[in-house]
Amino acid sequence: MFAVVADGRLEALADELDIAPERAVVAFNPLLQAEAATARARPFHSEEVARAAHLLASLTEESGRLLRVTRSEAEAEAVARRLLDGPAWAALDAAVEARRAEMASAYPVLADLSRFKYRAKVERVRYGEATAVLKTYRRNARDAMAREAGFAREIGRLSDVPPRILEQTDNALLFEDIDNALRVRRILGLRVPLPLPLARVRELAEFVRLCCAQGFDAIDLTPRDNVLIDAETGRLRAIDFEFATRRDGPVRPEESYCLSGVPASAQVARPLLNAMEEDPYPSKWRPYTGLSKRSFLRDPPWLQHLKRVALHPFWLVGFAAGAMVRRRRHRATRGENIDAVAWRGRG
Repeated sequence: MFAVVADGRLEALADELDIAPERAVVAFNPLLQAEAATARARPFHSEEVARAAHLLASLTEESGRLLRVTRSEAEAEAVARRLLDGPAWAALDAAVEARRAEMASAYPVLADLSRFKYRAKVERVRYGEATAVLKTYRRNARDAMAREAGFAREIGRLSDVPPRILEQTDNALLFEDIDNALRVRRILGLRVPLPLPLARVRELAEFVRLCCAQGFDAIDLTPRDNVLIDAETGRLRAIDFEFATRRDGPVRPEESYCLSGVPASAQVARPLLNAMEEDPYPSKWRPYTGLSKRSFLRDPPWLQHLKRVALHPFWLVGFAAGAMVRRRRHRATRGENIDAVAWRGRG
């Protein structure tokens, strides 16, 4: 999420820390903008910094003993000024400005469509007389750009599900802008997982089979996160293939990583903290297909319809109850993680 742009020894601050790490790193994400303080981010100033702290804490063993993250941009700058001398600070300033400049958009921006900004920023831009979606990748995410471009072009020759690439530069892809007719429904602020129309579910299954037959695994594809319905044609579309990978050859859909999870032994890029090491189907597919994995891939339409009507409502009640427990557990773990790594020095 953040790229290291400077580092230094930590002796100058050791007397005010409750841990004794050897080095301090100054990290920067050119896509993040200053945010107002939020209650959910406590003890950090913004939700973006809290999310980064949680990510670091979750990926670092014994993080509470080894790691501290400054709680705000101002605090980070104060610490960095104490660690870096004049020339080092000037070099840091230049590095930050260079990172910002390389992420600048070459088209008039109409809307920010980004979700997390870990690897890229996504914007709706003016493109001639129409609009397009510009995806600009950070320097340390060019591998994701290569995966997405390769998948969109190769599978795009066989299917209209991936978006068409209109232009490509050394750090950006310009995609067609898909008018999405699929609307997310919420009750009391919570997303309600309603199944897609059965015709779209069957198109999605066919797309998974096509990818697998071509030796591709669209690892991060899920109807929860990146499936659309084209408002113009009514057909299924899908976006965000940064983790799509080539397998050794054709694979059975049931054994695809996107449907069944990525084994620890697999040498592929994978989303961080995205539960892909486990079976993603129960949480990321079934609520939106209304079918078991086998039924999604194998059953005829009449049987799928019957199962969605007769079985899915009961399954959904159990899933919703479990989701509440999982959400409560996640919030508790997240709170513990970010509180454990919050910087408590005087900054």
